[in-house]
Amino acid sequence: MDNRIFFNPGDSIANINDYNEAIRKGQIFKKEQHTDDLVIAKGPGDEEYAIFYAKDALPADHHTSQPYDVQQKL
Repeated sequence: MDNRIFFNPGDSIANINDYNEAIRKGQIFKKEQHTDDLVIAKGPGDEEYAIFYAKDALPADHHTSQPYDVQQKL
């Protein structure tokens, strides 16, 4: 599995400093919203973990995409 995925940073649902808190909030959000798969990701040099809808992934050559390393899929 490739751990690099591309997103528009503005599409993140939340940005959280603590990894475990990001997982917990993502699980709660997914359960309450009955939503599609989520991804917990971290960009190179980022201090925070970002939560994205997996379906919002962009191709690497998209003008607003930035690389993120997948930490967890929910």
